[in-house]
Amino acid sequence: MSSLSRSDLPLGLGCSRLGSVNGATGTEARDLIQAALDQGVRFFDTSNIYAQGDSERYLGSVIGKRTDCIICTKGGKYLSLEHRMLTPAKGVIRWLSRRLPSARQSVSRARARPMPTRWDGPFLLRSLNASLLRLQRDRVDIYMLHSPPAAIIRQGHAVAALEEARKAGTIEHIGVSADDNDAVSAALDDPRVSVIQLPLHPGDTSYDPLIMRARRQGVAIVAREILSGLSLDSDDRANHVSTRIRDITVNPDIAVTLIGTTKPQHLNAAIDAARQQ
Repeated sequence: MSSLSRSDLPLGLGCSRLGSVNGATGTEARDLIQAALDQGVRFFDTSNIYAQGDSERYLGSVIGKRTDCIICTKGGKYLSLEHRMLTPAKGVIRWLSRRLPSARQSVSRARARPMPTRWDGPFLLRSLNASLLRLQRDRVDIYMLHSPPAAIIRQGHAVAALEEARKAGTIEHIGVSADDNDAVSAALDDPRVSVIQLPLHPGDTSYDPLIMRARRQGVAIVAREILSGLSLDSDDRANHVSTRIRDITVNPDIAVTLIGTTKPQHLNAAIDAARQQ
């Protein structure tokens, strides 16, 4: 896969906060997706767990079955019983979070806690089918294992389940959203994996040899967290951010660079930076 973009813009919208308690909801979320589309973004990254499935639902309501967009979603993580019990109260929690700093901090701490995982085939296929319903699509362009340990990738059963779905036509490309070098290496060892998503924090060059290996093997790389630790709210940092985005998007070894935001001005700034090449 030489490219994952269906436009001349090598940016994708990271949708983890669409529908979340501390993120964009309702018209605000749908308008952000539409604004991205209007400016040429054609890659959208989500997951079954983002906002208890609402992220996928928003994408489904705006994008639906459009064939000019690439939708990447993920499976393997699931909502704990505690999270499921809180879902009906999501509106109240959102109201409190937007008014009380302590409530907002509690939500942020809850988001940071590890989520339970399952990697068996039947569970992954059920998760895939549920994602397709929320996305209002018959097939997802990329379906990724969501932060699997290297041992799970090497075991092969989880990837085999996705290969079964690929052969059935409900997945076009199998991917791995990796959190460390070992997981990336394990994914590159499996020829069924054609897309790898990885965190490229500013100043971190530890993935460079693996990215070069991916290029040799024809595996597409999706970069996330490229602005980790930076902010668009200060002029000096804004310039730094623009430089960072340009540097990543001109790298021929990176197929798509994800920008995770719920603010239209941040999205616009990222798009402007990517086009100043």
